Amino acid sequence: MSDADDTTTSATAADEVEARLVADVEAARANVQRLQEEYEQLLTDPAVIQEDKDSHRILLERAKEALRNAERALERHRSGTYGRCSRCGAEIPPERLEALPEADTCVNCS
Repeated sequence: MSDADDTTTSATAADEVEARLVADVEAARANVQRLQEEYEQLLTDPAVIQEDKDSHRILLERAKEALRNAERALERHRSGTYGRCSRCGAEIPPERLEALPEADTCVNCS
C-alpha cells in the first residue's frame, strides 16, 4: 500500500469517526430536548407526584451530561486528541472507543 493509500484510508476512517460523533451529539441533543419538554409538562401538571418529577429531573440531568460528553468527544476529535488518554497519553484501544465513544482515558487510567 502506498503512502497515498494510507492517507486516504486514514481520512476515510477519520470521516467515519467524525460522522459517528456528530450523530451521537445530535441524538443526545434531541434526547435532552425531548426530556426537557416532558419535564416542563410534568412541572405544570398538578396531578403528577413529586417523586415522578424528581425521577424525570434526574433523567434530564443524566441526558445533559451525556450531551456534554458527546460534545467533548467531538471537540477532541476535531482537535486531534481523540483516541488518546487524557491522563497518560497512551492510545485508547479502538474497541473501547467503539463501546464508549466519549471515553477520554485508557482502561488503566479509568
